[in-house]
Amino acid sequence: MTTSKRRTFKLFTTLLKLLRMRSNDIILEYYDVSDFDNLRDDQWFNDNNLTFWYEYLERSEVYASMEHPEDIILLRPSMVFLLAQSTNPLDLKGVLPPLNSTRFIFLPINNNADVDLAEGGSHWSLLVVDTKKKTGYYYDTLEDINVQEAEIVAKKLAKLLECAKLTLYSMPTPQQTNGSDCGVMVCMLTSHVLQKIVDSESSGDLDMHIAENAISPSRGRQLMSYTILELISKYGRKVGENKDIEISPTGKKGDQSISSGESYETTETTEETTETAELDESSGESSGDSAVQIPVKIRTTHH
Repeated sequence: MTTSKRRTFKLFTTLLKLLRMRSNDIILEYYDVSDFDNLRDDQWFNDNNLTFWYEYLERSEVYASMEHPEDIILLRPSMVFLLAQSTNPLDLKGVLPPLNSTRFIFLPINNNADVDLAEGGSHWSLLVVDTKKKTGYYYDTLEDINVQEAEIVAKKLAKLLECAKLTLYSMPTPQQTNGSDCGVMVCMLTSHVLQKIVDSESSGDLDMHIAENAISPSRGRQLMSYTILELISKYGRKVGENKDIEISPTGKKGDQSISSGESYETTETTEETTETAELDESSGESSGDSAVQIPVKIRTTHH
């Protein structure tokens, strides 16, 4: 097992210990997301994993970093599924974000064709639409296996955008080496393309191509695990609006209880972990190999 995979496994083990606690013992609720127990290597992501990452990116990158955050919409998997299955896309105007007034739309594509199974399918890919250029950039980590589904979504989206058609370009994309990394790679592709768009606000240059070695599934799982643990360690009972994030005691022996209104202090171990995460993202592997110890678990609610 490589150093990178060992670190991913240890991070997942930490999260798993938190998740095995009683389901009604709520420690953290993060907006509209759920399901963190499949971040381990070789585990397949469902739509809730992608929803978490899109929610996080929207709040931490789009609204926090962009001068014009309205220029980007990260459409959630459930909304893309609804669009893909619709017989008349115009009927969805009341439930979808204002797509006509944005510049870039990110759409995670799934090959689920069963309208009765909202979390079905076997592969994720990514479609990024530039509404100004009437162009779609399609990224698939498994030899364009979802291209037909992307074309269906693009055709229906064109009706909502009131344009004759969207021209799709199949972009060179790093390929997965197993049957389970598509979801995490879509999360990382979204991060990568989003960063390019954010940077282009100041530079004026935008290249939608992705370098062959730009995406690492293992590092992606690590990054998402670090992000979850950092959210827990950084905030107290609530963040932003009421019920955005809720923290409560674990009740386990040896755990540090968190009372309502109190902040959870970041431990030295957590600080070291955050620093290691930065090193791991830049170098691909880390020299540190210690497990993360944070005595809390995550439970989220999907709306």
